[in-house]
Amino acid sequence: MSSTFQRFRSFVSGQVELSRSLAQVVQERPLNPYPYLRPIIEKASGVREPPISPTPHSVVYTRGSMRLLRYSAPHRRWRTPILFAYSLINRWYILDFLPGRSLIEYLTRAGFDVYAIDWGVPGPDEQHLSWADLLGDLVRQAVRWTLRASGSEELTLYGYCMGGTLALAYASLYPQGVRNFVAQATPVDFSQGGVYALWTQPDHFDVDSLVDAYGNVPSRVLESGFLMAAPVQRMTRWLDVCRHIDEPEYVTTFLAMERWGADAVPFPGEVYRQYIKDCYQQNLFCQGRMEVGGERVDLRRIRASLLNVIAEQDTIALPPMSEPLPGLVGSQDAQTLRFPVGHIGLSASSKSPTKVWPAISEWIAARSRPMES
Repeated sequence: MSSTFQRFRSFVSGQVELSRSLAQVVQERPLNPYPYLRPIIEKASGVREPPISPTPHSVVYTRGSMRLLRYSAPHRRWRTPILFAYSLINRWYILDFLPGRSLIEYLTRAGFDVYAIDWGVPGPDEQHLSWADLLGDLVRQAVRWTLRASGSEELTLYGYCMGGTLALAYASLYPQGVRNFVAQATPVDFSQGGVYALWTQPDHFDVDSLVDAYGNVPSRVLESGFLMAAPVQRMTRWLDVCRHIDEPEYVTTFLAMERWGADAVPFPGEVYRQYIKDCYQQNLFCQGRMEVGGERVDLRRIRASLLNVIAEQDTIALPPMSEPLPGLVGSQDAQTLRFPVGHIGLSASSKSPTKVWPAISEWIAARSRPMES
């Protein structure tokens, strides 16, 4: 039997099994079909699920479910370290996606000492965590341990998505030690949040009842919003991958992305309550009226050099949500870079290593202290 015929038979068999599994998914209505469909794609393609966070790292600090991870540079060139703060909704390892497709790997090879906050999986202990606890305790400790481990007095704080909103609030309340700030796909003007701003308005969304009922908001509740925003694409992309079943790189990327998407975690309840009320429902964040621990989050207190990174095809943190940021901070050095990719494409697309990350790395390097100084 020729290899061509074997591949054809495998493709047809995969299509039949995939169609059956899709029917099961539709019948059982899980929010994420990944556990059902992954084995079929693996069997048809011969590609196995890739490992998560492949770049070597160590754990510098832990507190509750949170870990601070260190990714050391093979040849460190810059004394100023980089600390990543990612969203509370998804896992940090989209920043360390695949070998050759990892933003963290790219920055370590550029000579940076890189750190990332892994929020972990919130449990009962995180249910009553407040913004004051999150920023004044967890992020503040992550900053302190990053500076201690790197031997530096200043760092570049790099916030992504909702993690960027948190990091901005932190830099406003605790500006000391923040030399540079990178805000990647970071919402600040929540009135421009499109369908998400509409869905979360008080007339449609009772956040108090949700948090009171669940404590930590389950990932399936959060994921339902993303599903409703693009219900058809959730299923059709599994059919699309069959057209590329003989392309191992395509299938590897697809499986890695779907695994990450299926690995959502609960959202700490009290943090979520204030996030929805103050940001989405009242848009206090960009007005300097949001309060954390009795103190206003005034972005004008941020004097660090600022880079505002926008994904022009972003459907989650829409560009108008991020565009006002340079005018809201007190930084004298503020710049915006725009790229023709989507929200996740900034950190995981095939364009990123050549079109996105070099510009970001160069901006940070130009504002970081070299090792010899």
